[in-house]
Amino acid sequence: MKFKKVFAGFLSVSILSLSTITAFAAGPEDLRIISDAEQIKEILPQSYFNSFTGVVKKITDREGVKGSKMIYVINEEGLEANIIVSDDTYIVNNAEIMTGAVITGFYEANAPMIMIYPAQYNAKVVAVQSQAENVKVDIFGKDLVSADNTLKLNISDATEIISQTGKSFKGDLAGGKLVVLYGPSTRSIPAQTNPIKVIVLDDAADMDIIVDNKKIDGPRAYTNEQGTIMVPLRAAAEALGFEVAWDGESKSIMVGKGISLKIGQDNYIYMKTAPIQLGTAPEAFEGRTFVPLNFFREVMRMNNAYVFEGQIVIDNGEKME
Repeated sequence: MKFKKVFAGFLSVSILSLSTITAFAAGPEDLRIISDAEQIKEILPQSYFNSFTGVVKKITDREGVKGSKMIYVINEEGLEANIIVSDDTYIVNNAEIMTGAVITGFYEANAPMIMIYPAQYNAKVVAVQSQAENVKVDIFGKDLVSADNTLKLNISDATEIISQTGKSFKGDLAGGKLVVLYGPSTRSIPAQTNPIKVIVLDDAADMDIIVDNKKIDGPRAYTNEQGTIMVPLRAAAEALGFEVAWDGESKSIMVGKGISLKIGQDNYIYMKTAPIQLGTAPEAFEGRTFVPLNFFREVMRMNNAYVFEGQIVIDNGEKME
């Protein structure tokens, strides 16, 4: 049985059990014993992502969840887990997951978990074991050192850097959630490497789009290479009650009766007034038109278009400052 779309990578994972450790911390005047696991977590560098590696035993569709798979795996110690791969899971290179393959699912370390057995992990990234390259998934700080202090990136001209959508990324990597594919590394602490490829994970892709207090279905938002959140035009505009159509004569996209725009041109027309520049032109991605989030406020004249508590909110309710 095969499941398409998961990138290749070889991972080494070390696990530290905080619940069984007693640590000592030297203070200015005394030596105190720290036995609380939460205090230990504050002292030791922690990765933003945890992971589970195992052999794929079974792949099934998740009932009632379109495009989502449940991958049952068993690790070397005989522990079982279900790795959830959804449309939001980052997948690259069109590699395959199949029964018998060794895979690693990366999931947010602080994400809520259902207390069931086997454990169930909602994977942000999945890798299929390979001897060709190593894979590291973490937040990398200002010096491009991973949050767990195990890997430092030395970016070179040969490093391919892309966004989660596959487009070239020219923004700042520092502070980003990165998928790093790399070869040899030094034996220093942290190890240093010249990565082969860096993929910038996109928080916007995980956000629900809430229009007039309702979650809309359709393409996910994304962050472009300039750091602007891009929202699917048709899905959001139609949820607001506007018709979206193509005007073949002017080669423009029409929203309602008085708004028009063209792909690649930062000139938005509202009721035949002077063009409005937003600093970002409309983009075409996977056959759909995306506009910057502020389009809904500055051009469509909605009161609200903002990000709040991990959601993209667009509505014409009471104006939020």
